[in-house]
Amino acid sequence: MPNKEYQYYFIKLGNLYYVKDSCRNVKKKEMSSYEFTNDESVAFPLDKESIAKQTADKCGGYIVLKNATFKEYII
Repeated sequence: MPNKEYQYYFIKLGNLYYVKDSCRNVKKKEMSSYEFTNDESVAFPLDKESIAKQTADKCGGYIVLKNATFKEYII
């Protein structure tokens, strides 16, 4: 089982990778901000395709499917 591969998703926006988002209410209006990096090694991997697609749609990016063993994934 240590060599079993798992799928996960990155969100890309041009040459940038999604790191995180935050939402807050400002004057009764919900506002979102997104953080991106050009370094894939610090990008945030998502394990659910539906969540990756929803987030990509919100920030104008697209999803990239990756495969890795569990050991590779946690590195």
